[in-house]
Amino acid sequence: MIGRLAAHRTAAPALAGLAMLLAEPAMAAPKQVVADLSNSRVEITSSYHGTELLLFGAYEGVPGDDIILVVQGPATDIIQRRKAKRAGIWVNVETKIWQQAPSFYHVFATDELSSIADERALGNATVGALSGGLSFVSGRDESSNGQGGGTSLASGAAIAGNPEQRNNLRRNMEANGLWQVLPSSIVTQQDMLFRASLSLPSNIPTGDYNVRVLHFRDGVALSERATDMKVRKAGLSALIYRFAHDYSALYGIFAIVFAVASGWLAAAAFRRK
Repeated sequence: MIGRLAAHRTAAPALAGLAMLLAEPAMAAPKQVVADLSNSRVEITSSYHGTELLLFGAYEGVPGDDIILVVQGPATDIIQRRKAKRAGIWVNVETKIWQQAPSFYHVFATDELSSIADERALGNATVGALSGGLSFVSGRDESSNGQGGGTSLASGAAIAGNPEQRNNLRRNMEANGLWQVLPSSIVTQQDMLFRASLSLPSNIPTGDYNVRVLHFRDGVALSERATDMKVRKAGLSALIYRFAHDYSALYGIFAIVFAVASGWLAAAAFRRK
C-alpha cells in the first residue's frame, strides 16, 4: 500500500508537467480573424464611377499588433512594350508579357509594411503584387519596313524579370490606380476591432476577387481570414458586353449598320437646315 502511494506521488508531478506541455501549444495558438464586407458584390453599370466598401472585423490582439488587408483581382497577362527610334519615328521594338499577374492589387495596413514585418516574412505571407514570383515570355515587335506596322510574338521559356523591369511594371500599374499600397489606412479599436474603407476605382476589372486579412505580431503572421468579392457588369452595359462576346459577327454588322445610319441621319438633318 505504501509503495502504491509513493508511486502515485511520484507520477503526479510528471502528469502535471505533461499536461502543461500539451496545453501550452493550444494556449499559444492564435485565434482566427473574423472579417466581412459591407457588400460582396459590385455591379458595374454605365453610371459607375467607382465605389467604396467597408471591411470590418474582429481579432484577439495585444498592443503593437498589426493588420494587413489584401484585395487581389483575377490574374491576367500584362503586356509591356519598349519603344526605340527608327528612321526618326518611335516604334515598338520589344514586347514582354507578364504572365498571370494580378489585374488589381490593393494593400491596406495599420502601419508601413516595412514596420510590420521584413521582406522575407511578407513574402512568406504572399503580401505584395510581385510576391508570387511573376515571370514573362519575351518577344519582339517586328515590321516589314522597319517602321512598325506588325507584331510577332515569339513565345519562349518563362523567365523572371530583373528589378528594373519589375519596377516599370509596378509603376505602370500604380499610375493606372490598379496597384496600391495604403499604409495607416486600417483603424483598430481596443486591439479587438478593425475597419477599413476600400475605394474601388472606375477602371476596376471584372471578375472574382480574393480579400485577405492577416494578423501580424512581432513581424510574424499569426492568422489569416479570406473572403470573396465579385465584380460584375450589370444593366445595359452588361447586355452589350455579353452580346459583343457571344455574337461577335452580328455585333460587328450591327455596329457598321448603326454607324452608317447615324451618318446618314446627321447628313440629312444638316441638309434640311
